[in-house]
Amino acid sequence: MNININTKVLAIAGGSIALIAAIVGGTVAYNNHKAAEAKKAAELAYAQRPIVEASCIMNGYGKGHCNFTKTGKTTGAQCGNIAVTGPGMAYSDKFCSGQVQPMSTEKVEFNIPAVDDLCDNGFNPWSDKCSFTFVADTAPAN
Repeated sequence: MNININTKVLAIAGGSIALIAAIVGGTVAYNNHKAAEAKKAAELAYAQRPIVEASCIMNGYGKGHCNFTKTGKTTGAQCGNIAVTGPGMAYSDKFCSGQVQPMSTEKVEFNIPAVDDLCDNGFNPWSDKCSFTFVADTAPAN
């Protein structure tokens, strides 16, 4: 069998390409494996994080409460305040849920005295003029 120089060069180039493909393929497979491990760790941490969700109600005089419900598998806490917006703004003082046990709820009351003046809407509902929301601290209490 006679192989000319061009065929030898092609064979060497083809072998080099095959080797590079094997190395890259192995690296990709390794990186995919590591990515899968990282994803599993992130999902586990997400499932076990101290999730505390606030559900709040308030009347037109600024009196209300928040129910803090723990939906994760560990105890947790949440802090924040109530922000009322309308023709102006009013805020409650910061308050916290305290430690909430898994699958339970804690009730915390609040009062914002300025709401009755800010949201007075005559005979119409105060909520037609104002709205409110619970503003959680960016770093939940633990």
